[in-house]
Amino acid sequence: MASDAHDIEQEPSQGDHAERVRRVMFVSVGQTPRSDLIGEMLCNLDIPIEALELGALDGLTPREIDALRVRPGETSIITKLADKSRIVVSKVRIGERMARLVAGFRSNEYDLVVILSTGLFRDFESTCPTVNAQRALESAVISLAAQGSSVGLIQPLARQINELDIPALQPYRVTATHAAEGDRESLARALLDLAECEIIVLNSVSFTEADREMVAKASGKPVVLARRIIASAIRLLLYRPQRISLPGLPPEFSKRLMRLTPRERQVMSLVAEGLSNKAIARQLDISPKTVEIHRSNVMSKMEVTSSGALIRMVVSAGHP
Repeated sequence: MASDAHDIEQEPSQGDHAERVRRVMFVSVGQTPRSDLIGEMLCNLDIPIEALELGALDGLTPREIDALRVRPGETSIITKLADKSRIVVSKVRIGERMARLVAGFRSNEYDLVVILSTGLFRDFESTCPTVNAQRALESAVISLAAQGSSVGLIQPLARQINELDIPALQPYRVTATHAAEGDRESLARALLDLAECEIIVLNSVSFTEADREMVAKASGKPVVLARRIIASAIRLLLYRPQRISLPGLPPEFSKRLMRLTPRERQVMSLVAEGLSNKAIARQLDISPKTVEIHRSNVMSKMEVTSSGALIRMVVSAGHP
């Protein structure tokens, strides 16, 4: 599977020479390369990473790609082809294809697998530690909503407003609208729909840091960016304790994080995705009882009393 992937070169920063380079596989919905997306997430991590890519549409003929386009009655995901053109595909059928790709990875083939989609509401069976972008972002939104904040979601497609289905969000105040990434006018219009919301979530990996900055400046409100959520999860899973501080993280958060063992950081990241103890145990190949012990240690060392508080801390640390 790795032979089909595209390498993205990233020079290790000064002082990293003694640290092992981590192999991270990024699995996207469309075609690779997506160096623009991945490069932005990795630029501030200060961790030596060999970034590899695999797209669900890689290697397919135009006819095979066309067969995956969204049909009436199906939910949708918008993605990019290698020529930068956009295509709207069936969420269910592309999700099944991605699940087969991820399940095909060999045990410990990668230090980390990152599912680069904020539209696939499913678990992925993997023998490698995995970051599920949708789970991580969904967990962050639920945690923010539960805090009493009214949350505004900006989707990339208008049709996705009606397709949005997150049962756990039903009790909370959530408003959805749409805008295209990089389109300042449509983002500005979306903010009018979200005028009463306290927190805004750019609910797609297609939105960039520039989009986040524009929305934050125009609205004066906290803006959660999917790419930052993913980068935060990668940082938690790959960070090693010999570092004195973590670039881009508040000092107090970094100080508490240094108390955790590598396994506790893995558990913390998966807790932040909203996974149950059983689901974490399956992914890490340990017992649920062991997960429970690690989870308790994480809560104590990070000085929080609930999973929601832990998630809010992680989100806040990644979104100054």
